[in-house]
Amino acid sequence: MLKLRTSIVKEILILSRDVAGLAIIFIMPMVLIFVMALIQDSTFRKLDETRLSILFINEDLDSVGYAIEQGLRETEMIELHKAIGGKTLDRETMAALVTEGEYQIGIIVPEGTSHKLRLKANYLVDKALEEEGYPVPEPDISENDVILLFDPVISHSFRESVRGALGRLTYGIEARMIFDLFAEKMTELLGTDTEILYDPSGIIRLREMEAGSEYTATIPNSVQHNVPAWAVFAIFFILIPLTGNIIKERNSGSMLRLRLMPGSYWITITAKILVYLLISIIQFILMLLVGILILPLFGLPVLELGNHYFVILLMVVATGLAATAYGLALGAIAGTHEQAASFGSVSVIIFAALGGIWVPVFAMPHMMQKISIISPLNWGIEGFYTIFLRGGGLADILPWAGLLTGFALLAMLVAFYFLQLKKN
Repeated sequence: MLKLRTSIVKEILILSRDVAGLAIIFIMPMVLIFVMALIQDSTFRKLDETRLSILFINEDLDSVGYAIEQGLRETEMIELHKAIGGKTLDRETMAALVTEGEYQIGIIVPEGTSHKLRLKANYLVDKALEEEGYPVPEPDISENDVILLFDPVISHSFRESVRGALGRLTYGIEARMIFDLFAEKMTELLGTDTEILYDPSGIIRLREMEAGSEYTATIPNSVQHNVPAWAVFAIFFILIPLTGNIIKERNSGSMLRLRLMPGSYWITITAKILVYLLISIIQFILMLLVGILILPLFGLPVLELGNHYFVILLMVVATGLAATAYGLALGAIAGTHEQAASFGSVSVIIFAALGGIWVPVFAMPHMMQKISIISPLNWGIEGFYTIFLRGGGLADILPWAGLLTGFALLAMLVAFYFLQLKKN
């Protein structure tokens, strides 16, 4: 026990003299969180709050034009504009604004649209109820389409989506008009005042559900992504001072002297693990404080932690163990500090890129979402997403904590093997 306590004090003293290492461990991730959250905030807001700016001209001034306008206004993702700069829109102004890309879409409901739709609806109802030998003449109705103007840069698939949505809206208006006329005719034929009610809900209903992979089910804001992401990145970056410490001990002969001291050398290794695990916890607490206290001062959302604080601690411990064990393995394998630092930093950066630290996994192509699961940093951030975003508890984070712990055990076995090999 004395050797363990002495080894812990030794590790703390060595770390306290490494100013550059302390800056990498504590200051760099705090700056990264601050900068990246500010830079990415608008992007995350667009993912969550995207609204289409649509110009609208109602030349019809009748039931169809007003119904289309009401349907568009009731859509939360649409911002409708009928006037610009206090002046009512005309066709020429609308065409110029959409062509220049200031607005994505323009919609024009031509004059007489409602009248022509009534003529067509009357014909369809009369045709359905016509008597034999008394054919109903078809009215001469010229084309009077609702006009859509698109920004030239809008993709074909997006145009089709808008056409489909507007088509469904107009079909519903047409169906309602035909039903009302049909009900009116039936009332006349039956000679009764019984009212036939129109129920637009129908038998088949639509129910919205979350779709896609687990990465797209819940999209975080910039703070909810960047705080846990860069905290996990910072925890894994402790391998730089850790590997340097191990290699320096080996090259200076300190490791040999430690082996010759009474007691097992693995007590010294355990001390390293405990010290760097404590550093991981301190790192994470500092990152949380940035998300809770500092970022909101710059207009960013406050980091929401949920209510499972013990579960957060377990995830931090699992992540810290994985990072520390990885550092031990690299320190045991590498021959020089330069080798360990170069390979360690590059490998962590690659793991970060694959794991969704820089670009969130939900924004990656589908193939990259599948590949991201190989990154230990992805396991860490997904575990924290589970707690912060989905309100997950102990059972929910066990898969991610289990992967990190398994990675830590494997890395420790590699470290012990190479340390034992170099001992002989």
